[in-house]
Amino acid sequence: MLHKRELPASEFEDLNKVYQVKLKLLFWLLRTPPAGQVTKEDLETLFGKNSKLLSWFGARRLGKPDKRTQFGNSLDVLADKARSEPLQANQVANAIEHDAAFHQHWHDSSLELKFPGVFTAWLDPVKAVAEPFYDWLASEKGFPKDTFGLSHGDMTRAKIMQAYRPQSLGICGYCDGPLGEIGTKADANDCEHFFPKSKWPHLAIHPANLFASCKGCNETWKLDKTPMGNADEAGIRGTYHPSLLSGASLISVVAKQSPEHPMRVSIEIRDGAVPKRAQTLVNTLDLEARWSNDVNEKMDGRGVSVFVSKAFQDRFRGQTPDEAEIGELLDDSIIWARKNIGQEERSIRQAAALQYQKDCQLAQIIQELL
Repeated sequence: MLHKRELPASEFEDLNKVYQVKLKLLFWLLRTPPAGQVTKEDLETLFGKNSKLLSWFGARRLGKPDKRTQFGNSLDVLADKARSEPLQANQVANAIEHDAAFHQHWHDSSLELKFPGVFTAWLDPVKAVAEPFYDWLASEKGFPKDTFGLSHGDMTRAKIMQAYRPQSLGICGYCDGPLGEIGTKADANDCEHFFPKSKWPHLAIHPANLFASCKGCNETWKLDKTPMGNADEAGIRGTYHPSLLSGASLISVVAKQSPEHPMRVSIEIRDGAVPKRAQTLVNTLDLEARWSNDVNEKMDGRGVSVFVSKAFQDRFRGQTPDEAEIGELLDDSIIWARKNIGQEERSIRQAAALQYQKDCQLAQIIQELL
């Protein structure tokens, strides 16, 4: 939510083609469900008789009438519920269709997600049909190019994660820390759902809903928490989004003296325009505590000059500077950190810590360096 992360156009276009197949299947089950058990002939009517999607959805995913797969049974359950409650089923389809365009309306003050909302009884049956698409994306084969009419090769989770690497520069877009290394077969980072698939399964492979984040943010802090609350109007208006409204240029980060210890700092994150945006960012990822602890750990036992000690050695190379030159060194370090926000990991917190040290700890830094 801090740094802009945008799926490149080629991957966005191809993943959206797969997503449209998922929507087409959901809309068919909800608006015009078959009279009985979903059959191959039903899928022929939906996707076309010669469509390669028929074989892809075939025995492996649908199963024969007497040997249904779990996914095949899920299709039948959703279709059966839609037949028994046609009016509400159509409303659910309309809500899902509305939500699918969230990325086009993020800046609309009235935007909110409609599903599940008042349709909570539909969440589980929709989830059982919608969520497996992410599991297939995450599989080694993913979605085949020819089957889904993709323009740039097969679509897999690994391909999406790799597409984010060039713009990520090794930095997590959520916390400004290290993203994680690339291995021979896998990345150390995670494929994060901005809208968690447990609550919004219809957006599980939406191309504007997947991002690369560090494992700490995804598996320890964010989990299935939602910075936009229930995705209501107020929640979305008060939320950053990695590709639609990144927060790095909107927040102010200040380091202050910690109330617990005179030689420790406490970092505060604020947003002067919409305070709730910073509040939800902090509450979701615990950033103020994480950044404060990180800065204090680096200084602990090594003095307050730890953030400029290397720059001091590189610039003066054994010479003895005066106090004014050390002040200039601090100014240059602050400028460098701010200039490299999004380019170097931990730059936001480092810029704040350096500014605090210049304002409040300059004398001690000079004493340590000279």
